[in-house]
Amino acid sequence: MASFQTLAVGFFGALIAAVGAWIAARQMVIANDRLHMDKFVMLYPKRVAVYAATRDILAKAYDGVTEADIRSFGLMALDAQFLFDDEMFKYLREVRFRVEAVKSADEAIDEALPPERAEYRRDRTAHFDWLREQGDGPSDFSHRFRPFLVHEFPKRRWWLRWPA
Repeated sequence: MASFQTLAVGFFGALIAAVGAWIAARQMVIANDRLHMDKFVMLYPKRVAVYAATRDILAKAYDGVTEADIRSFGLMALDAQFLFDDEMFKYLREVRFRVEAVKSADEAIDEALPPERAEYRRDRTAHFDWLREQGDGPSDFSHRFRPFLVHEFPKRRWWLRWPA
């Protein structure tokens, strides 16, 4: 009888230790998720502002953009290097470059002689087509922003998920 009690105490002791380890692992996962969520919440307003500025500069490219618009977007794109990854930062710099190229080509067309106007129109068309694709084409800019503006919880192994 004493050996059964010893075995039962050992089993329940191991069970309690396993449950304790599971609770500790869950607490660690919860703390990690909270850290990532807090980071997302803190950066979200700034990232949305960059998204809105990108949307606005792409819209203004159709009607004519001013130097102040380009400068403002350029400063916003500089801030983006601290809010997004390197690919997004390069993309935003590319948007600024293309918008500025369209504006420069428009100014050059007005001032150029007739033989040079065709070359400037080709350049403008190439840059403007790229900008148009960002709004509704296969490289829609909103898809590029999605990972930074939508928080998705990571997939966890079954034993780290909270019982549902």
